[in-house]
Amino acid sequence: MVKIKNYVFSLTIAFLIAAILLCLCAIIFAYTNINDRYLQTFVFGCVIISTLVGATILAKKIKEKGLLMGGIFGVIYVFCIFLITSIAYTGFVFTNTLLIYLVISCIARYYWWSNWS
Repeated sequence: MVKIKNYVFSLTIAFLIAAILLCLCAIIFAYTNINDRYLQTFVFGCVIISTLVGATILAKKIKEKGLLMGGIFGVIYVFCIFLITSIAYTGFVFTNTLLIYLVISCIARYYWWSNWS
């Protein structure tokens, strides 16, 4: 039960960070002359940063199998994004972008853990 609470807390923090970063990106794109083709790169960056922060918080709270727990966190995070986008749009759609989010989240978490732990 404690692990579930830690996952929920870490996911909440990750989504709050993602929301803040995405709002900052929206402001940047609205008030600057940055080309719109860089928007997806900014969004990927926001996802990576929020996943890393959330997974790191989770690993520090659980204090066991950090790499495995971080990877599971990344999968749960992307699954939550999948559910939210499926509810927001009509029907369940598995897009290439969602698959890229999953891969980037797992790779980023592995890279972060192996280099900073």
